Amino acid sequence: MIFPQLHKVLKSRYSINIKLKGTHLMKLNCKLIFSGAIILVLLVLILGRLTVRLSIPSDFKSGNYTNITKPDKLPKLTKSEAPSPTAAPESLIPHQNKSKLVAFPKEGIPVLMYHSIKTLPGNSLGVPVKQFTEEMSWLHEQGYNTISPKDLYEALINQKPVPEKPILITFDDGYSDNYISAWPILRQIGFKATFFIITDSIGSGMMKWDQLNDLIKQGNTIESHTVHHLDLSTLGENEQELELNISKQELESHLGINVQSLCFPSGKYNKTTLALMPKVGYKLGFTTKPGKVHLGDNILTLKRERIYGGMSLALFQRLFP
Repeated sequence: MIFPQLHKVLKSRYSINIKLKGTHLMKLNCKLIFSGAIILVLLVLILGRLTVRLSIPSDFKSGNYTNITKPDKLPKLTKSEAPSPTAAPESLIPHQNKSKLVAFPKEGIPVLMYHSIKTLPGNSLGVPVKQFTEEMSWLHEQGYNTISPKDLYEALINQKPVPEKPILITFDDGYSDNYISAWPILRQIGFKATFFIITDSIGSGMMKWDQLNDLIKQGNTIESHTVHHLDLSTLGENEQELELNISKQELESHLGINVQSLCFPSGKYNKTTLALMPKVGYKLGFTTKPGKVHLGDNILTLKRERIYGGMSLALFQRLFP
């Protein structure tokens, strides 16, 4: 449909009387330049559309692959219009723990797993802000120090020291309330966190690219939670590789980071997944299996402690020695 329009433009612009003198010649030149500009813009648009189509893997074009249902029924959250995070509770008094470096703790390192920091009636994936505040305040009072997946990798593989009472705080999926509600609380007390992002969901009730960029600038870590949050154990090798590879590429190209950790959607994976991870460039894998991380653990299937909405502070405290 674009080329008939070009023909009309050319026909209308070049149907000029041959009798050109003085100012008539100048008018023709202006029309020719204007016509050339229009043609150039249209060609750029055509090439741009072709490039976008060619860059999308053929597997992503099928209705079965793109129109998916999230396996664990992720809670639907309303898209926030807030341009910046809300203020952190005044009850939190910020200070940095000056902790010495120690060897990998024998009791292991806890990796906490959160999802949405919001009250979601009937859905335990939502942890109320009040509950989250109490948990982070208690960890801070007990002298815990947050680390990154890179810190954990170096400790596991190269036996590098870690801060006293190390802890890794993670958030799955990338909900907008992670930035609006959770991050101000973490920032207030000097904690950092890791956010596992579903790249196909960015912006639709979830965090946006500019929010993810801001989290990185302030010392947090962004890692992969695949493209569509599919059950990897049910996918073929090619589909799994696309989910792992495309999500990694998108995060790296948009955020200028090196993605090295993968969080399995719903904790599902198989031998094919584990074989693909090093090939694609992942060094660490995080499951939903409960427990702490110890020296000698398989670094592609690390355990985490799920924190659910409604968990009492007493029960939360039992997770720690």
